[in-house]
Amino acid sequence: MAHMGNATFDVAFDPVAPPEAYTNPNIHTRITRCTEIGKALHGDTWDPATAPLSGEAIMRAGRGKKHGRYWLGDSVVDTDSTPTLSQLQARTTDSTPPILPRSETSVASMHAIQAQLDEEKRQRQELAERLEQERKLREEQEHRVAAMFAYIQG
Repeated sequence: MAHMGNATFDVAFDPVAPPEAYTNPNIHTRITRCTEIGKALHGDTWDPATAPLSGEAIMRAGRGKKHGRYWLGDSVVDTDSTPTLSQLQARTTDSTPPILPRSETSVASMHAIQAQLDEEKRQRQELAERLEQERKLREEQEHRVAAMFAYIQG
């Protein structure tokens, strides 16, 4: 909920909220994946808004803990009842939801990174063009100075 607005705001969880509703677009991906895996584990009636967070669903959605932290809801997950990644891997079958790798960037983040790279490329091209113009001006000036020097010597 903290990613949907300031803590002082009256924010209600909406499972169909678009990524733009969150302060961090990656949170939408995390919540969606954890909800899908939670429903696969606990049934279609499982609701993350009313039921306790499923540590197993979070572990499966985020491929365990990274640097000792869960992928989502780190401070509210019951660590005593949550199996470790090795325990999950040992009991994963074809009928259980898979253990998914963590996605570090969302599509929105990738588009933002690509836009930033495109802008930097454009700026580099403009700089290269300006440097080329300055080089040509310098060559012309050197040619004029050489011509004047030759004239004066003659």
